Amino acid sequence: MKHNELQRIVSAGRRMYEGGLATGALGTIGVRLSDGTIAVTGERSRLGFLEEADLALLDGNGVPAPGSDRETGQDANIVSAVMAARPEAGSVIRFHSPYATALAHAGRRPLEDYAALLEHLGGVYLVPYYRPGTAGLAGAVAEVMRRDRVALIERQGPVVWGRDVEDAVDQAEAVEAAAKVIFILQGNNGARR
Repeated sequence: MKHNELQRIVSAGRRMYEGGLATGALGTIGVRLSDGTIAVTGERSRLGFLEEADLALLDGNGVPAPGSDRETGQDANIVSAVMAARPEAGSVIRFHSPYATALAHAGRRPLEDYAALLEHLGGVYLVPYYRPGTAGLAGAVAEVMRRDRVALIERQGPVVWGRDVEDAVDQAEAVEAAAKVIFILQGNNGARR
């Protein structure tokens, strides 16, 4: 692992925390490193206060890499499944920001009613509810990510991918902003598009 690559993950976590996209130990950042391994935030890592020791290493198949002793969280399987489905994805982020998470709880209707607000995100799809941490959830998200950049997991929250970690955080910020606008419009006498 290269120190500079890991520091980019630490910086991304702080940016997410400072931007209101991360709270406490909720969320996961995964990054494909130059040596082909995947660095993923470990179990109970606080994204806004990451240190290099908070990162676990996975091989290209999502299995803990030799020498990696940090335990991964339940979203690590989503990260590795999406990276396998999208070779151009340099980073996958699972986050729990307020508006995007609320949008995932709101069902399909807002996504359909405000599709024009979501077009610039590169495809947004509502993944049906699966129990967190299961292979079924990881597989469903990965399948969606073959064509879209954003998966909203029903009653859970969003997952995005980017070319690198900065691009993925940009994508997460855009999802949160679009979700906020949707809720503002819904509260404005049902104004649409």
